[in-house]
Amino acid sequence: MSHHHYKRSSRYLKWAFKDVDFKGKRVLDIGGGNVIYSYYAKFMGAEYCLNLEPFGAGSGNIKILGDGNHDELIIDIEPMTIQEFGSDSKYDVIILHDSINHLDEELYTQIHKDADSYKAYSNIIEKIHSLTSENGRVIVAGCSRINFLTTLGIRNLFAPVIDWHLHQLPPLLVTLFAENGLKMVKLRWSPFKRIGRFGQLISRIGFQISYFMQSPFNIVFKS
Repeated sequence: MSHHHYKRSSRYLKWAFKDVDFKGKRVLDIGGGNVIYSYYAKFMGAEYCLNLEPFGAGSGNIKILGDGNHDELIIDIEPMTIQEFGSDSKYDVIILHDSINHLDEELYTQIHKDADSYKAYSNIIEKIHSLTSENGRVIVAGCSRINFLTTLGIRNLFAPVIDWHLHQLPPLLVTLFAENGLKMVKLRWSPFKRIGRFGQLISRIGFQISYFMQSPFNIVFKS
């Protein structure tokens, strides 16, 4: 499910969803790709998990055999965007892992400088809030728009495929979500996965170290 080594992926998942209680919860994974985050939520005890993936082959579910302690993990998949999705259900945990900028890329690239784009994107966040249960959590993992090497016009070897213009700064997202009823619980700068525990350690320094590497972040909001 991941191009990273198993131990590296496992370590990151524990970090990314630290203090998030999945047990018995309903989870909505928006733009969940290959379902690795849905799978982790289910493995950690989620009652129900729905993955919205517009590039999916078709609606249905995935059954993953367990390990003796987990007999069967079932994840539902719908090949649609959050804009197309309609439901009266509420979700206790909503995951937007590396997908916040893909909900509408054309709008997202402009929200820091264009009021109409900001308002239109705000409508999407408002819908996400409407799907969040009382005291629910929304976990957003993304990448900062600015990075030391790219600011200098140099290709970032730590993240050579990132299109930096498709991203935004965390403070803007905090404001955007707050205006739509979702309050920030915590903001952390994500570890550099390839250097293991040391990467997690230096990530605690904050934006300063991340700015010189990949500039990824993790924000937890609550309704």
